Amino acid sequence: MNKRYLLTFFSVLAVAGATTVRADSYKIDPVHSMILFKIGHLGVGNIYGRFDSFAGDFTFDQNDPTKNTVNVEIKTDSVDTNAPARDKDIKSPDFFNAAQFPTATFKGNSFKKIDDKTYEVTGDFTLRGVTKPLTLKVNLIGTGKGPKGETRAGAEATATLKRSDYDVKAFLPAVSDQVDLVIAVEGIKQ
Repeated sequence: MNKRYLLTFFSVLAVAGATTVRADSYKIDPVHSMILFKIGHLGVGNIYGRFDSFAGDFTFDQNDPTKNTVNVEIKTDSVDTNAPARDKDIKSPDFFNAAQFPTATFKGNSFKKIDDKTYEVTGDFTLRGVTKPLTLKVNLIGTGKGPKGETRAGAEATATLKRSDYDVKAFLPAVSDQVDLVIAVEGIKQ
């Protein structure tokens, strides 16, 4: 009987070891997420803004970063700097040209684990039809259960880009070339 128990035990271990661990998939919850930016103004201050409409998803496997993915689509006409006249300018052909280029996208394709809570995610960022590599520094905040029992994961990413790289050159240098991004997301496990 002990031999049968041991045989069963080792059979279960063998099957469990052969099972592939799948990366968890999440959909970004826009109600609990934000995409923010900061840009210098006249060398004396900063302008802050956000995007009110965006969507995306990500997969995450802490043990195998090669399984990780991230896709984000931002509606460029949803820019909000708390100044409607400035927002109209930013949506114009001088800046985002939102009528011709209604979305900006980020597709992460390389994930480098720095430590248990920090990753560098490099991917393709597209703005105004121009695609360039962009690296995000991602800090994992945690996972937990939402009020309906759903599993959630949170992270905050930062990046810096030069807007001139994306053919957004209006008002340089009065409005700085450097743009700092903060992407704070909560994802709902699918």
